[in-house]
Amino acid sequence: MNQRFNQLFLVFLCFFAIGFGPIFGQKITRNPYLQEVTPKSITIRYRTDLPTPSQIQYSLNPTTFKLAKNTNSGNQTEHIIKIDSLEPNRTYYYKIVASPTTTLGDSTYFFKTAPNPGSKDKFSVWCIGDMYPGTTQLNVYEGFKKFNKNKYTNLFLTVGDNVYGGGTDDDFQANFFKVYENGPLLKQSPLFTSIGNHDYDAYQKNQDNPDMAYFQNFSLPKNGQSGGLASNSEAYYSFDYANTHFICLDSYAWGKDNMRIFDGPSEQLAWLKNDLKANKHPWTIVYFHYPPYTKGTYDSDIVPELTKLREILTPVFDEFNVDMVISGHSHVFERSRPLKGLIGPSAEFSKKNNWTQNSSGKYDKSDNSCPFIFQTNPKEKNGVLYVVNGVGGATGSPRAGFPHPAMEYSLAGKGGSFYFEIENKRLDAKFIDEDGQVQDQFTIMKDFKPRDPISQTINYLDKIEIAASWQGDYVWSTGDKVASLKVGPTEKSIFTVSDPQGCFQEKFEINVNAPLSIHQVKEEINDAFDSLLIYNMLGQKIKEFPEKGHISKRITQELNPGLYLFLIEKDGIQRVLKIAIGSF
Repeated sequence: MNQRFNQLFLVFLCFFAIGFGPIFGQKITRNPYLQEVTPKSITIRYRTDLPTPSQIQYSLNPTTFKLAKNTNSGNQTEHIIKIDSLEPNRTYYYKIVASPTTTLGDSTYFFKTAPNPGSKDKFSVWCIGDMYPGTTQLNVYEGFKKFNKNKYTNLFLTVGDNVYGGGTDDDFQANFFKVYENGPLLKQSPLFTSIGNHDYDAYQKNQDNPDMAYFQNFSLPKNGQSGGLASNSEAYYSFDYANTHFICLDSYAWGKDNMRIFDGPSEQLAWLKNDLKANKHPWTIVYFHYPPYTKGTYDSDIVPELTKLREILTPVFDEFNVDMVISGHSHVFERSRPLKGLIGPSAEFSKKNNWTQNSSGKYDKSDNSCPFIFQTNPKEKNGVLYVVNGVGGATGSPRAGFPHPAMEYSLAGKGGSFYFEIENKRLDAKFIDEDGQVQDQFTIMKDFKPRDPISQTINYLDKIEIAASWQGDYVWSTGDKVASLKVGPTEKSIFTVSDPQGCFQEKFEINVNAPLSIHQVKEEINDAFDSLLIYNMLGQKIKEFPEKGHISKRITQELNPGLYLFLIEKDGIQRVLKIAIGSF
């Protein structure tokens, strides 16, 4: 009897749960992550265990919320909600309402809309690749959080092999979303992924395969909704952020034309050239999985796909003056100096012909480490800076010939991530290891050349603002460490400003007109003074009396006959007299 009762009771509970589950609420099984940010909109995705309509409430104030759009597809587990009509470059707080009893959100759940196109405001990017699951992957993320502390990161990029083990949805859930939702990145920073060979592991190697977990899990701006030229593919796309154009490529799979990007003329290659041609932003960053240059766990001299990729893509990057290319796949970190014209194998590399800069670019006060200088519209190419960043979880021993001769810095056997900031015409980048330490860094300054000495003239007692023309740190001859100074010399003076490393210096020569040119002059004599300066009519100082006295024959008889300007200071007030000196 008891066994029969227990069976009936369990059946009843099952029907009860199925019929009345929504009353008790759903679980959010995948926390929110941000996609397709623009100055006026953002897409927020998350997952629930049971189908349910849901809402996102958002506000400029974390204590008050207004209702966003409902999902427009009825009950579902995969929630994709676009919020629009937002203001550019603003921080919005949000929370998810999956049911009356299931909500998620606090003051750490927020996003920031993109700045208006062309904005010169600073923004930051965190980039990882080859996130093989395990201790290294976890340490790399923790190392970045230790480095970055509580600073906001504007963008989150990946360079492929987002997961291993088949690339299934379970892989993404366990080894991507569950890892990076532990902290601020996914819930705060818009994510723009690129795809690698392991993301295709369990599937046919065709772009935009709707059965693939990668394409199911990410909403990527294939229609140009975040800027750039529409690609009509989520395997490759572009977007704009502030004054920078980003391009994501698929360097592995076959497109709708049955061509890979390194097979020769293809739809993706044609789109890339057209997108670069249409770009008007001063900075251009391209990222994808396969590296054109590496001597890490893969050798770009030997692997046919990498050789073909280099032959096809690097001339395009040279032609359109791309600033930086970031890739992964090779499980090391490598960073070149700016390169141009290196289409062949590493044996053909020439420092003279292929490196465009004489510095390491580290800008860290080490020898020969001044910043790289790029021009927006150069007669000669700036060169392209190549980064191999395949150590977000996977590491390995490099191939023979490591390091690649074109690389300024190479590191094997250590996990890490790549971080950079762009502000106006300056880019600062760092490779951060698992302990949060900076192992490599470089700086690029664009459209900068130290100015020739500047000569300016002011009137006596006037002030003038002088400013350094670069963006960074400053040391003035006055000891000040600011970008600009207001100075008011009373006689001809020279001011200089340099960066702390002494890579460049600018000089300002300030001439001072005679006091007569700015003051009404009275014909008086025998005035008392606390201090007295005497100038000729050319503004040249003739004599100085720093102590109290009065204008007397003793003072004037020391002067040759002629006209003079007497600058008198009395009780903190200055005035000027014009005095004619005759023969005594």
